[in-house]
Amino acid sequence: MIVFHLHLYQPQREDPWLEIILPEPSASPYRHWNERVSRECYEPNAELGNYQWVSFDVGPTLMSWLRANKPLVYKALLEADKAGLERWGHGNALAHPYYHVILPLIPRRDRDILVHWGVEYFRRVFKRSPEGMWLPEMAVDLETLEVLADNGIAYTVLTQSQVKGRLAGGPYKVVLPSGRSIAVFVRDEALSNALAFSGFEKFVEMLRGASGDVVVALDGETFGHHVKGGDKMLAQFVEANRDKLGNLGALYEKGYKGEVQIVERTSWSCPHGLGRWSYDCGCDGPAPWREPLRKLLDWVGEVVDKAFVERLGDGGWALLREYIAVVLGGSNEGYTVEELKLLEAQRAKLAANTSDAWFFARVGIEFGIAIKWALRALELIEDRAALDEFFNKLSQIAVDGKTAMAFCPGVRGPLLAAAMYLALSTAGAPQERIGPYIVRPINDEFEIVDSRIREVYRFRHDLLWGRTESL
Repeated sequence: MIVFHLHLYQPQREDPWLEIILPEPSASPYRHWNERVSRECYEPNAELGNYQWVSFDVGPTLMSWLRANKPLVYKALLEADKAGLERWGHGNALAHPYYHVILPLIPRRDRDILVHWGVEYFRRVFKRSPEGMWLPEMAVDLETLEVLADNGIAYTVLTQSQVKGRLAGGPYKVVLPSGRSIAVFVRDEALSNALAFSGFEKFVEMLRGASGDVVVALDGETFGHHVKGGDKMLAQFVEANRDKLGNLGALYEKGYKGEVQIVERTSWSCPHGLGRWSYDCGCDGPAPWREPLRKLLDWVGEVVDKAFVERLGDGGWALLREYIAVVLGGSNEGYTVEELKLLEAQRAKLAANTSDAWFFARVGIEFGIAIKWALRALELIEDRAALDEFFNKLSQIAVDGKTAMAFCPGVRGPLLAAAMYLALSTAGAPQERIGPYIVRPINDEFEIVDSRIREVYRFRHDLLWGRTESL
């Protein structure tokens, strides 16, 4: 059996206050990178039916964007999962933690929240419980596998350098410290890398020498975005090899092929373990800012957690697990304003840890988004001293001849929403909503209501000054 697994993911690009993707000129001629990658990859692969013949995972924030902006792709992914269920007895889709965070680098409680939210998101979208879950950057340790097991996950995917003995294929049994076990599939590194970086011709040549079940796992964006025409080549390969293909669920059903031990605190995209997301390991070039950013966001997490426990007690963690229902569009009426601010601070803290901020040695859009999410988290706990310390720490992180303070927008949140509303109204196109902010005109004034925390900001039409109230 040949199993392709495609990891479909884009960084969460939305502004943390507006939760709207702002223009990204580097994605020209498209408005931003989600639009460009979708047009080059997700849409053609959906049209060709490729997702019906492979295992795949989709980052929840990308899946939500597809649902809102590319409904045909979203529908094709749902249908692809059902096609796998009908053909092989198992759906094609794997779950994914809610945010793309390097799980071994954050506290276990945060890992549990991200995995639980990812499972709940999957259930809401695919209408079934997930069998497997993809780990962001395949970053793994035993504690992370324990968290997967806690949340009902049966298997995940690793690469050969992450298992002792470098076995490929699977599934293999991993015995956990708790006495439980979880299955891992191990991608064939040579075949996967040949397909990702050398093309189908080289891949097919190498595949002829393979024996037994083969697991090939790589970024789904390879097919059309990274490799132009890759979508068509994948479709041709599928057409010629349909009787040999399967998905991870079908392979899991065949039973364990043995037992393996993992190499802890490793990933598929950094030969230095987890260095890429914690210190200047040399990946992609020198990046002396990586370690200070890691320490900064760890500190933000500690500050937010301290406020969270002091104000909500240990029962707040149960509220946070349940809060995924609100994140997915449910009513927040059952929460107080104080609870909502603290829950949203936790969500912002988790989003700030998205791995993309560290991935490239260059400082880009993703770095700035992480800083913004961290700033929003601290704003929500309303701790002036913590904010001042945050700005002080930012001023000590040097990036491209300036400091990380440059990534803190001076105009943000309700003030930016108010400015956008006035600009649109002046242009003759007033809006009732700017992202999560609801606009309510009241004579010479107007209210901006942050629907996430039910807080009201009132402004005059002729002057951008205002006051704040809570509903």
